[in-house]
Amino acid sequence: MLDLLSIESKIKIAMKKEYFSQPSPALALHRSMFILQQQADELLLNQTGVGLSQVRIMSQLHFSVPRSQRTVATMLRQTEANVSRQLQTMKKQGLVSVERNRKDRRIREVTLTQKGTKTYQKAEKVLERHYDQLEKLWGGAEAKDLTKSLQQLNKIF
Repeated sequence: MLDLLSIESKIKIAMKKEYFSQPSPALALHRSMFILQQQADELLLNQTGVGLSQVRIMSQLHFSVPRSQRTVATMLRQTEANVSRQLQTMKKQGLVSVERNRKDRRIREVTLTQKGTKTYQKAEKVLERHYDQLEKLWGGAEAKDLTKSLQQLNKIF
């Protein structure tokens, strides 16, 4: 089980390896995001049995409305092939139901199963605790500065 200490130590190790020595803030942000995603993925796998990619897909399906595979891929900015591979795994785990559209058999509609909904709710709680721990690591003022900078960055994109 990952805890606050292991997260903090991995971040410090990464920084010692000079991952962040490049002058580009964009590169530092990219590398930080990669580390955060790895941490979240490992944590989710250990506590829920699903990874971050699957949780991202579930986040698009938790509205109880069937979504096409293409819509899920578009919303996540992923290829349909990547989403299809994830959905096959999730179907085997009993997390999703994949059915052909009645009007257009080429379209695959995806919904969360009851097990998928419970798994997603658990994953949300795991991530919320994880992010709360990270925010404590940064401290109040630093977290606010980071949030402000990220909001400005989001305006660009």
